[in-house]
Amino acid sequence: MVTLNRRRLAAAGLVLSLSLLAGACDSAEPTTTTIVTAPSTTTFAPIEITPVSTTIAPGVDQAVYDELTTQVRELVGVAEDLRGLAFLQVPDVQVLAFDAFAARLAAMLADRLSDERLALEEATYRLLGQYDEPPSIARSIRQVYGPDGAIAFYDGEAAQVVLDGTRAELSALQASIVVRALAWALIDQYHDVFDRIAELEVIGDGDATDALRTLAEADAVAVQLRYLQSLPEADQRSAAAEVAQTERVGLDQLPEVVRAQLAMPPEDGVRFVDEIVAGGGYAALDRAYDPPPASMEQVLHPGRFAIRETIREVPELAVEIDGYETVDDGSYGEWRLRLLIGEAVSPGLLTQTAAGWGGDAHQLLVNGEDMVFVYIYGGDSEEDAIEVAQAFLALARGPLEAGDGIDSGGGVLWEGTSRYVFVDRIGDGLVFIVSTSAVAGASARGQVRVP
Repeated sequence: MVTLNRRRLAAAGLVLSLSLLAGACDSAEPTTTTIVTAPSTTTFAPIEITPVSTTIAPGVDQAVYDELTTQVRELVGVAEDLRGLAFLQVPDVQVLAFDAFAARLAAMLADRLSDERLALEEATYRLLGQYDEPPSIARSIRQVYGPDGAIAFYDGEAAQVVLDGTRAELSALQASIVVRALAWALIDQYHDVFDRIAELEVIGDGDATDALRTLAEADAVAVQLRYLQSLPEADQRSAAAEVAQTERVGLDQLPEVVRAQLAMPPEDGVRFVDEIVAGGGYAALDRAYDPPPASMEQVLHPGRFAIRETIREVPELAVEIDGYETVDDGSYGEWRLRLLIGEAVSPGLLTQTAAGWGGDAHQLLVNGEDMVFVYIYGGDSEEDAIEVAQAFLALARGPLEAGDGIDSGGGVLWEGTSRYVFVDRIGDGLVFIVSTSAVAGASARGQVRVP
């Protein structure tokens, strides 16, 4: 899986209200998110700020602009109260005509939605047995991240909240999307999330990047959900109806692995945030950013974050194959391990199988249409490594359709017509290699050892 970049981080919440808040609103019953009554105290001193700044743009009707900005001013205070923070500086709000809004969103997502990037992601999913059906995912991804229904988003590069100036009156659901964007602005002002994500990407620590991204996204989504919970029952029903009536174009055509990535912040991430706030209020949530979770393991298991459980060190991968270029590497993490073995392990055993994660590393190499994925894993115990090794064996025999395996050098080798696959375990460590080329796969195997 290719590591998410900071521009995707900025816009990842765009589909949450439509595809994932449905789970919180579908029945119009109270959502599963905990309503936190902790005092709005924080480690930071709130300050007085001037009214929200706004910028009117060509094509925006003055009456619509005036009505929207009035609502946004009210929602600024709501976001502050629900998050327990006060803006350090006036949030810059851009109200744009729909075409300009769509263009701004498209420009922000240009890297994320480029032909090259989407082709690489799709090829990786196919290599790892996570998606093996037509059509291409590119069109569906672009539909999901399109401007329809987005209403508002936070642009971390420009530190601006950007609004679609099409309508004067925000519905309950649309107002909640604005609240989430404002919450993003608050979080970024206090915790410098975007710059810190960029630093982690430079280092190449995909697992730590995923963890900080999930914390921040879930923090903002939790504010949005608390806002919806605070509304009268009639407005909650209206929001649920709007979610149900909104056509989520493209989402149903995406492979399960992509939908699972989109679902992480409002599901496991929000539970993580709620547990922190329930135990120590918003001040504890702010402390969770310094330092943030070091791995997705700590997000998935909040008790391990509470004790700052250390990550097991494994050797860095430095596989070199003639003609191949490394396009992704670094720590992989428990969450992405779950996604990798999810098609080979029953849902009831998946969490248990991945929960023994101690540390890992991966490397993805590409040469034209040929690819090599190398993964090394260190478990908390030998039993944990055995469970993960069995999952990889099932992955090879099932979704990877690698053919018949043979004993080879203490491990199991599949050298079929579609993929080269190798699995080896020693004690609490293991190696997993999958390649479209037997020659390249064998070369990688010769350079890697079980940690």
